[in-house]
Amino acid sequence: MKRLLALVLLAGWLGSCGSTPQPTDAPPTQTPWIIIVTATPGLVGQMEPEPTQTPWIIIATPTPSSVGVRPPATATASPTVAVTRVTATPTATQPSGSDVTEFKYPSPTLVDPPNGRPVGWQGTVTLVWRGVGELAADEYYHVHLDRPPRSSGEQWYGDYVYTKETTHLVDQSFLAPFHLTQEQGRTNVYWWVRVVRKTGEDENGKPIGVDIGSPSEKRYFTVEPRPGDS
Repeated sequence: MKRLLALVLLAGWLGSCGSTPQPTDAPPTQTPWIIIVTATPGLVGQMEPEPTQTPWIIIATPTPSSVGVRPPATATASPTVAVTRVTATPTATQPSGSDVTEFKYPSPTLVDPPNGRPVGWQGTVTLVWRGVGELAADEYYHVHLDRPPRSSGEQWYGDYVYTKETTHLVDQSFLAPFHLTQEQGRTNVYWWVRVVRKTGEDENGKPIGVDIGSPSEKRYFTVEPRPGDS
C-alpha cells in the first residue's frame, strides 16, 4: 500500500515537471538609473594634470659699487650748470660801469651837437635829445658832462644838471672849469643823458637821485683852451 502510494506521488510529480506553466502577472519594471558625470574644466583630453609651476622668488641684491659709494664723475656725467651774472661791457658810446638791468624808461636818443663840435672860450653849447615820455613829479633828465684826464698830469672834472626839458643850454659859467689852460690845449667833453628819480640834495644843494632809465649813448664836443691865466 505504501509502495503504491509512493508510485502515485512519483507519477504526479513527473507529470507536473513536463507540463507548460501557466502565465502569471509580470513583476514591475525597474526605473533605470541615469548617472551624469560632470567633467572638470581643464581635464578634458588630459590624462594627467599638468605639474604645478614652482614660484620664482627674485631677490634684489645691491652690487658692492652702489652701496654707500658715490660713483666717480666720468666724461658722460651731466654737466654742472653755472649761473653767471651778465654785465654790459662799456663801449665808446656808453657810460662806463653801467650794468644790464631793468629800468622804467629806455635810453634817450641824443640829437645835437654831433661829435667833435668845437666850443670856444666863453662859448655856449645847446644839448638836444629826444624824450622818453611824460615824467612824474619827482623824475628828471640827468644831463652829465665829463672831462676825463688824457694823462697823469691832468685832472678829471665832471658836473651834471637835472631838468624836465629835452634841451639844455650849457652856458659859459658852467663850461669854464672844463677848459684847459693854453699850455694843455684843446680837450673833449663827453655828455650823455638818463632819467633819474630825485631823492634829495647834497651838502652843496645839488639834487641827487637814483637811476630809473637806461643811459643814452655817449657823445663829445671839443672845448678850446682858456687864454693866459683867465
